[in-house]
Amino acid sequence: MEKVFQSILMPVDGSPQSKNAQGMAVFISKLFKSQVTVMHVVSIDLPVLAGKTYSSREDFVPVNAATYQFPRTIGITRPRENVYPNEVINELTERFREDGQTVLAESAAMFTAEGIMVKQKLVETTNTAETVIEEAERGHYDLVIVGNSGNVDDELDFHLGSVAKKVALSVKTPILVNREKREIKKILIPVDGSPKDGIALQQASVIAKATGSKTILLHVQETSLLKLRPEINQIGIQILEHASKMLQGISIEQKLASGDPANVIIKTAKQVNVDLIVMNGGGLGAFKRLFLGSVTDHVLHHATSPVLIIK
Repeated sequence: MEKVFQSILMPVDGSPQSKNAQGMAVFISKLFKSQVTVMHVVSIDLPVLAGKTYSSREDFVPVNAATYQFPRTIGITRPRENVYPNEVINELTERFREDGQTVLAESAAMFTAEGIMVKQKLVETTNTAETVIEEAERGHYDLVIVGNSGNVDDELDFHLGSVAKKVALSVKTPILVNREKREIKKILIPVDGSPKDGIALQQASVIAKATGSKTILLHVQETSLLKLRPEINQIGIQILEHASKMLQGISIEQKLASGDPANVIIKTAKQVNVDLIVMNGGGLGAFKRLFLGSVTDHVLHHATSPVLIIK
């Protein structure tokens, strides 16, 4: 079996979504004999001062987490933190630290019970997302696995939590955003014919062979373009055939569809009940990493299946 995902970073917070993601991490780790690092971030959001001279509580404003995310990318100055009484900070920090140690111990036990090598990492910080991103890059992990927020407004609106969203947008490491799945039996791979398809196909091929999963290749053509140039349909067939050749030895189904790519991907994934969508996030620079491709970004936010973004 080809060696992939040898080192996995698993941020945990004790939530049901995090525990579901741990279940998927156990499944993947057992397949690839991965070493897992479970990480819990102790983060206390304190208000910051809006200026230099203050006379009332109205002078205090809450930290906007986005303000902390942008400095990493565009270099603006971070806001100065307000200094709270030490006894208050120490009491809160100690309480969160104890809770974090409990979460880590329970998470680690889940992997240990399955014979998986696991490390524990407790970090105290003012910015959870940034800390996870830095750990992923500094630790040279092969995969980051996170859970979504679980806040569902309707059946096609599985919004990410703020931390998961920021990590998915900025981390350079492949990232799997899990949703209610703990194993992989069916994989959907959207392809558009670009050179970047090869990266996602390669990783998906390894996963499919290891799991024995059925793999569905999907190419979606823009309806307006198809009406204007009907011969585009033949190009779509060629794209699927080319992608199939990169997935030899795997059970493959080809699907050629038309419509809005993101919506068709989401609809197809739900109709055939896939366990994983594998997409390419592209190799983006620092500023561009704030914005995934519009299709990938939409699928990441609204698909009801786990999404693996290969970067």
